[in-house]
Amino acid sequence: MSKRSVSPEKLRTGAFSRRGFLKMGMAGTAMTLANWRLWAAEAGLPDYYGEHLANVAARIKALSGTCDDGFFFITDLHIPSNRCVSGRILAKLIAETDVKKVLCGGDMPEAFGGKSSIDRTVTAYREQWVAAVERAGGAFYPAKGNHDFTIRENPTAASGFTYSGKEARDILMDTAAVKANAVTNPDDPEACYYYVDFPAARVRYIVADTTDSISTARTYWAVQYGMGGRQLVWLAEKALATIPSGWVAVVMHHIPVTGIVGGDGGDGKLFAPWRNLLEAYQNRGKTPIGDKVFDFSGAQGRLLCSLTGHEHAERQTYQNGLWHITQPCDAAYSDYIVGSVPWCKDLPKKEKGSVYEQTFDAIHIDRRNHALHFTRIGGGGNRTVHLDALRAKVGEPLRPQAAKWEDGITWGCYDADRVVGKQNPENRYQRFYSYFNDVGDISPDGTFTAKKPGESVILATAANGDKEIFPVTVSKA
Repeated sequence: MSKRSVSPEKLRTGAFSRRGFLKMGMAGTAMTLANWRLWAAEAGLPDYYGEHLANVAARIKALSGTCDDGFFFITDLHIPSNRCVSGRILAKLIAETDVKKVLCGGDMPEAFGGKSSIDRTVTAYREQWVAAVERAGGAFYPAKGNHDFTIRENPTAASGFTYSGKEARDILMDTAAVKANAVTNPDDPEACYYYVDFPAARVRYIVADTTDSISTARTYWAVQYGMGGRQLVWLAEKALATIPSGWVAVVMHHIPVTGIVGGDGGDGKLFAPWRNLLEAYQNRGKTPIGDKVFDFSGAQGRLLCSLTGHEHAERQTYQNGLWHITQPCDAAYSDYIVGSVPWCKDLPKKEKGSVYEQTFDAIHIDRRNHALHFTRIGGGGNRTVHLDALRAKVGEPLRPQAAKWEDGITWGCYDADRVVGKQNPENRYQRFYSYFNDVGDISPDGTFTAKKPGESVILATAANGDKEIFPVTVSKA
């Protein structure tokens, strides 16, 4: 497909008409919607996926023609609570498009059960996701989650089961792509962290482990939040400091390291050393890890985002020059609806028998337009995340150049570093969040007025749920 065949506006928003889709075709063939429905049936997918995946594949194909690189991001499978269709969808999209990489953000098992549940989960994960992707010609790159691989017998039990760090590594690092392409730490037998380079695209993918130790004090949920010095030093010296000149990097790990994306909990403090490393690199600064000080004043690459799961929700924030983006869960849970407001307030329930029963994205790196394009498979709209911060002084107005969607835009803006949560009285695992507009306000026509120094995120949402997202930095007048 020619790079000139689709307008920039349609690339950003995915606003393809049915006629436009039929004219484009897929992978050089004159595909029709009927062909796609047949394709879904032959792949063992429900027929209602035919039209949905046809449009998804068309957008992916169009973006691949103009962007530098692309990958799928899926997280929080929690397989016993998963509809188990996403592995087949990934395999078919890999076979029919130019996007061949899958990044998986972790958390494969369920929370409650026994060792037999974990073992069934591992078997299903290896066959229905990893092997399916590999048979289709794709590459599978996983991160380790706080549930990998540990379980509690029931919500009140004092017992459970946890695989050792070495056993978890043997499971997660056992994909063909990791074994062939990943640069790892040979001095750490439990390392589930690594990086992978793609020189033609000048992109590095860095995978960190936000749960790199196992507690010996208990048998259940014994995978501990945190990152030890051995991993952090390796990430600083090997993964960050060696990014070549002119390259960009996507950083993936399971647990968010700052507020907004991580809710209003304390994970930001726990993971401050890792976040400080990322920000020091991005801003050409210095930061200590133990008794070492890392100086990135000579760094020549750029970090595009810190990409995570764990919260089961769709959120993003921009702090100190770095995007933090978290993805809804692929598991058939309901908490992803409450937790995603206002970023994706109309997420549907994960109903069996609909295209909403799975949730993941294809993500394209667009250097030319300084953006990341997210194509949603399942419930929720597509996103375009703009990488360059808009700048204003206190008292000044600015207007983002959002796509001119025919159905109009709903505007919102939210402070980048402040959120307050309130427990859902009907569900102990859910919280409602309130956001703030102290840095700036935005009017219904999209005019942002800066009120005080700080950072804000502007959200422009079309009637169909597609979104454009802009970072804003406000300085003194």
